[in-house]
Amino acid sequence: MRAVEGPLANIPGVLSAFAARIMGSYRKGSIVYAYEDRLMEQTAQTRVRHSNGSLLILIGLFALCTLIYYVEQLLEFAGVASSRWAFLYSVHDIHRIAFLIPVLYAGHIYRVKGAITVATATMIVFLPRALLISPFPDPVLRAMVFAMVIGLAGTFTGVIRNEFERRTRLEALVRSERDRFVSLLGTMEEGVFIVGPDHVIRYTNPSMVKEFGPGTGSTCYRYLHNLEEPCGPACKLPDVLSGKTETWEYATPNGRTYEVIASPFVDSDGKVCQLAAFRNISKRKQVELELVELNRLKSELISNVSHELRSPLTSIKGIIGTLMQKEVTLDGDTFDMFLTGVSEETDRLASLVTKLLDMSKLEAGIWRPEKEQLSVPELICDTLERQKWVNRGRTFETELEPDLPDVHADYHQVKQVLINLLENAVAYSREDTRITVGARARDGMVEVTVTDQGAGIPAEDLERVFEKFYRGAQKRQKPGGTGLGLAICQAIIHNHDGMIWAESKPGKGSTFHFTLPVCPPRSDEGGAQ
Repeated sequence: MRAVEGPLANIPGVLSAFAARIMGSYRKGSIVYAYEDRLMEQTAQTRVRHSNGSLLILIGLFALCTLIYYVEQLLEFAGVASSRWAFLYSVHDIHRIAFLIPVLYAGHIYRVKGAITVATATMIVFLPRALLISPFPDPVLRAMVFAMVIGLAGTFTGVIRNEFERRTRLEALVRSERDRFVSLLGTMEEGVFIVGPDHVIRYTNPSMVKEFGPGTGSTCYRYLHNLEEPCGPACKLPDVLSGKTETWEYATPNGRTYEVIASPFVDSDGKVCQLAAFRNISKRKQVELELVELNRLKSELISNVSHELRSPLTSIKGIIGTLMQKEVTLDGDTFDMFLTGVSEETDRLASLVTKLLDMSKLEAGIWRPEKEQLSVPELICDTLERQKWVNRGRTFETELEPDLPDVHADYHQVKQVLINLLENAVAYSREDTRITVGARARDGMVEVTVTDQGAGIPAEDLERVFEKFYRGAQKRQKPGGTGLGLAICQAIIHNHDGMIWAESKPGKGSTFHFTLPVCPPRSDEGGAQ
């Protein structure tokens, strides 16, 4: 065996270092190698499935190359001197080129380990000829260098195949995760869209399309705000693209309100986009507004009730204080006037307390109607008799249809409805006007009306007159009022399966209607038997 000398002596070390460097770069050069173990396992399973046929092909190729490499010696051994061709006796490096085929095939099928194994086997095949037969200088070094070169070629083939399969699997994994992500977005109740850095909408889920219509390919400022250019300083997209998560409320012209949460999102092309979720909070906002309105009405109620309690109490206390002064002598008319004042103020207090109690019982569901057969004309007459005495300066009339059928209702509750409607008519009409109570039969119901000749109700207030604590802007002719009387009327009539509504012409008066179901006819006792 000849010693390796000269400048070629350092080639194996250089090539080994270079190969190690390449393998190190392969191992550490990419951030996605966290998936390498799993991918390698999948690759190994693939190799096992193809190992039998591929191994036979590899062995056949390697045997053929070995035969070509030693064909000269085989021919000499067989004594076939006349078959010597020039190629078979040329430089041995040309013979070794054939071994590149099985090494590349091993790198392609069995990756890096297969290429190294076949390259090592190739070196073993080269050694006998290099050590014993070759007449050329430095045959061992030449064989080693060639084995390492074809080994590196096979290694590169395995690396490229690994990288290709790794990238293919990673792309499939990314596509799978993206499909799962898109599927998840598609099942969300919240509307979701993805906006690129150029303000172009890249994706809208079905809920977003349902709420706002198709928008993919449009710009976000046109899609949401119907603008021709970006929103300017109010636009949240730059902040989100810088890595922030933004939250704001978005209101549509038709009154819907959405809570928007926007976060940065890296799309499949590597660009940072904005992923925004739109949650419809219109009902919540409506509840919040109702709570605010309820708190306002509650404050007004407390103020009104306080005023309503203080005013009659102050009058009663003043009258009683005057009556208690012994040095003051009162004639009969003055004394009667004071007593009438006390009576009227007491009635105001009783009415206020009654309305508060009735409203609380209705809301609690404990003031249920005790229905019985009831004559509407008798109920109207009983109620008007009391009102005529309380409001002596008023003119009350009736317009009752003859032969009205009886209704199935609670006497005291329906009487309270009439009292509240009559008090409301008195409060909003002058003393020189008429208040008319009418009744007629209609479609299995008895319709009762209370008509005044007051200032009337504005059209925008007609839908709200039955709300609790609501009081219109029209001027009352009598002080007081809590905004509960009509709300109590509505609750009572609804409990009787009836309807109540108001009609009004500003400046000409108002008419309040309510209906009660007719009492079902009783079957004759004899007929029943």
